Amino acid sequence: MESGETTNSCLFCINKSSCFKELDEEELAHSNKHRVQLDFKLGETIFKQGSFANHIYFVKAGLVKVYMEIPHSDKNLVINILPTGNLIGLPSLYGNKVHTYTATAIENTTVCIIENGTIKELIENNGKFAAEIIKTMNHCSNSTFTRFASLTHKQLNGRLADALIYLSEKIYKNSTFKLSLSRADLGELTGMSTMSVVKVIKDFKDNKIINNKGGTIEIINMPLLKRISEIG
Repeated sequence: MESGETTNSCLFCINKSSCFKELDEEELAHSNKHRVQLDFKLGETIFKQGSFANHIYFVKAGLVKVYMEIPHSDKNLVINILPTGNLIGLPSLYGNKVHTYTATAIENTTVCIIENGTIKELIENNGKFAAEIIKTMNHCSNSTFTRFASLTHKQLNGRLADALIYLSEKIYKNSTFKLSLSRADLGELTGMSTMSVVKVIKDFKDNKIINNKGGTIEIINMPLLKRISEIG
């Protein structure tokens, strides 16, 4: 973990989340005073499940894996994969005093860390900012509900299809992408064993739904992949 450039003010950041785009110059300057920017290398922990939740984390650049560590198990449950522009830790604002999940960089990642108190002040004083925070939390909740339905009602092929579609459309925004997740990560994202992930990927490749070479995934038949997702 390394300290980033502190001169790169919130006022001039081009990667603002939708929430921070609603702030005026004075509010952005106030946020900037209570912010620190840190760089995390691939595999470094940004914050740990069970640690005090005193800050909100903004992914300025990179990719973050958010997951729950399951007691007495060597496996985790990946809750989400969050790219540039996302806020992490919002449930701690008015609820949990400790983090209920862990966040880890799965690419070299830059994060802005802002005190909870500062975010609360902005919510209380700027209705548009507060509305965007609510929208963000609602989006996270809906995403979690969708994943829960996939994990509990779909077969292995449907679960992995869901994951690949999500990664393509929401994370990498391309039908061809260098996968930052390991096979074990994909397993924890889809509730599958690593061996099952490998098998289903091979099946998709053999059926010319995807191509997989050197860690790069190319979706070559998105309509069929979506059909597999729908069938479950």
